[in-house]
Amino acid sequence: MTTFRWLALIPASLLLAFQLGAGADGSFIALDGAAQPLKNAFNADVGKVRLLMYVSPTCGECLRGAKQGQQHVLATIGDPNLRIYVVWAPKNGGRQQDVGRVTQIVTDPRAAQYWDGHRVLTDAYDRMLALSGPCAGILMLYGKQARWEGAGPPRADYLEDAHAEEFHRPYPQYDPQRFAEKARELLTSTWSATSAP
Repeated sequence: MTTFRWLALIPASLLLAFQLGAGADGSFIALDGAAQPLKNAFNADVGKVRLLMYVSPTCGECLRGAKQGQQHVLATIGDPNLRIYVVWAPKNGGRQQDVGRVTQIVTDPRAAQYWDGHRVLTDAYDRMLALSGPCAGILMLYGKQARWEGAGPPRADYLEDAHAEEFHRPYPQYDPQRFAEKARELLTSTWSATSAP
């Protein structure tokens, strides 16, 4: 029996499981060429505030930002209307095999973790934000009305950059306390920049 025929006998749910990473506690999902299933999850969470961490699994500042996000943002905001997506990017030499060991940094049960091996989000965010330097390290907040309509992700309502000072980027340097306050503001607000005329 050929490999192709053998694969055809495997249930689709089992094939999806093959895309998962480190296991039950450190799992991640490999995104496809259309950024699925993240795009569907993002739109299913309309009405909630969404925090997206765009980070590299091999960058110290990205990992520090994710850890501070867990400790000072997620652990201090228990609101179930906050959703978290951690997108591990192939930046700074990051590879899929690097992701399993770093998924334990963000332990919040509201968080879903993804590997962007097809560079769909990596290329989209790098273009959208005109990112200089080899790393990601962007933490973004999306308000309740934000929808992902096109091929690329929507612009964030608010973002901070773990590498702003290092690479002279024009964004606020990531500060976990300030970022947490912005998240709280969005959670209590009925308006967001994405709903502005």
